[in-house]
Amino acid sequence: MDAAVTSHAELAETLRRRVLDGPGETPAALRQMAAKAATGGAADGPAGTLARQIGQASYAVSDAEVAAVRTQTGSERAAFEIVAAAAMGAGLLRWQQGLAAIEEAGDAAP
Repeated sequence: MDAAVTSHAELAETLRRRVLDGPGETPAALRQMAAKAATGGAADGPAGTLARQIGQASYAVSDAEVAAVRTQTGSERAAFEIVAAAAMGAGLLRWQQGLAAIEEAGDAAP
């Protein structure tokens, strides 16, 4: 790990860039759509549907939803990239919401 990277925000941005913009079996635009769909953005096709489900209630993802993404993307690895992008998008959104709540609570303290 680069010694210059010290803050959680920098680490989160590095993760976001690598998952969404880095090389992969799926086009970066598809991974970016999945991350946005998991946070309430537009959800196109099977990948968007799966991503939205991951963001809303990941415990309810079905084998059929994953199979549809595997068919759409052409491989197990490509489907995994969509799952990882959606999970990362949802996770970073929750982390940002948590930081905002902590900051808000700090501002409210006497």
